[in-house]
Amino acid sequence: MTESKPSQDSNVMAAIILGALSIVGILVIFFSVRAASQRPPEITPTATRFRFLYIGTEPGFSTITPQPTATRIVFEQPTTSFRPTSRSPLGAPTATTVPFSPGGGGSFFPPQPSPTRSVSQPPAPTEPSFATKPPSSLFTPTFTPTIASVLAKYDDTYYAILYDGEWTSQTNVTGAYQNTLHISFTIENYALFTFVGQQVILTYQAGPSLGTIRIDLDGMEFEVSQASPQTQLVDWTSPILIMGTHDLIVEHLSGGSVNIDSITIPDVRTATPTP
Repeated sequence: MTESKPSQDSNVMAAIILGALSIVGILVIFFSVRAASQRPPEITPTATRFRFLYIGTEPGFSTITPQPTATRIVFEQPTTSFRPTSRSPLGAPTATTVPFSPGGGGSFFPPQPSPTRSVSQPPAPTEPSFATKPPSSLFTPTFTPTIASVLAKYDDTYYAILYDGEWTSQTNVTGAYQNTLHISFTIENYALFTFVGQQVILTYQAGPSLGTIRIDLDGMEFEVSQASPQTQLVDWTSPILIMGTHDLIVEHLSGGSVNIDSITIPDVRTATPTP
């Protein structure tokens, strides 16, 4: 008795053969592309002196190492040289160029000395010395109707005139400077005034039965009587002093009452100090 074998379907065999051929075709294409990617790039000769290796412009990862070629790369040195053409041996003297002097000439002219300036120290200022006390008999009250040039004039009520003792301030005095007077009825009353200048003028009102004052100017003393037959303003003018600070003291010395009207510091420009 014989066995019967199943018959093979021709359609199944055709599909298997077609699939095998497709796989073979895919493998052929894959290995062809891979072999083409591993082929070294061809270098095209150019007219320039330098040759460059074309790596690629597309992004990707590659481990290909370029193969060495027989092309020689030539580098030309620049024509400009920054090195000196010649050098002196070590220890040899080198020539130097001396600049021209301000007045002209060359390197063989000796240098001209620079001018020097001598500065002399100004004389040291000396302390002003005051005149010695002259005899009181040489000075008498003088009547000065006008004052040519006045630097400053102070009324008897000026705050810098310091009164010691019992002084009476009188107002509405006709003819007096600013119509005021300071009157002393007690002996030894005095007034002190410090000023800066070269001269001082004391103005008072003279009249009958008035007393005597003592004027102390930097230690120089002058006795002045204020008694007069008629009532009038009188100026006592001091001698010319050295320019500086001075102290004026007016003291009630004797007799009846005495007074002070004003103190004037004149503008002395050409006068000579009293010896």
